[in-house]
Amino acid sequence: MNLRLFAAAATAAAFVMANPAQAALVTLDFESDPSGALAEGFSSTDYAGLALYTDLGAGLELLNGIAEGDGNSLVVQNDTNGNFLKGVFSDGPHTFLSMDFGNDDPFFTNPGDRAVLTVFLGAAMVGQTFVIMNRNDVMDQTIGFNFGSFDSFTLAFTDGAGSVFTGGGAVNVGLIEVIDNITFDVPDTVVPEPATWAMMILGFAGTGALMRRRRGIALT
Repeated sequence: MNLRLFAAAATAAAFVMANPAQAALVTLDFESDPSGALAEGFSSTDYAGLALYTDLGAGLELLNGIAEGDGNSLVVQNDTNGNFLKGVFSDGPHTFLSMDFGNDDPFFTNPGDRAVLTVFLGAAMVGQTFVIMNRNDVMDQTIGFNFGSFDSFTLAFTDGAGSVFTGGGAVNVGLIEVIDNITFDVPDTVVPEPATWAMMILGFAGTGALMRRRRGIALT
């Protein structure tokens, strides 16, 4: 069984059932999107209300079969200059967001290095959270936020002090963000009943048991 997928499904279901005024959740796994370089403002074919950018205006890709990803995974290249992911919602404020991340290679990181998620409502920062990387170079960690309304976000790999990697030396050079399974609430939709969510969780678990991770080239 894919325990990470099961845990993520259970967390999302628990959030919705605990927040009946909230909408249902959508997960973008990018499996329906073609691999390769992406234009700034890319939106998945599965959901048009989220546009994805990079901080530097270049380097966004979908790569398939990489060791640090999960099938088709979103990649932010050119990280020696401090590049990172930016997402902008066009369908109104949201209140829940989570995503899986990978590529925390122990050779290119230090203990205490972080994945940092920051959310905004307009120009105002709503909040920020971080997860300390386990540095195993596998996509097996998740970061999320559900403490207020927001309409955009950033996800960056940083050092232990929260400074975005900008290169220099043998460590923290070109630490590329790899992101997948971006999950968020969809405003003004019908929330499934608790029994329905229970069946959905079982379905996720069954799917996870059949999934085989595709591994390929290594990133730094």
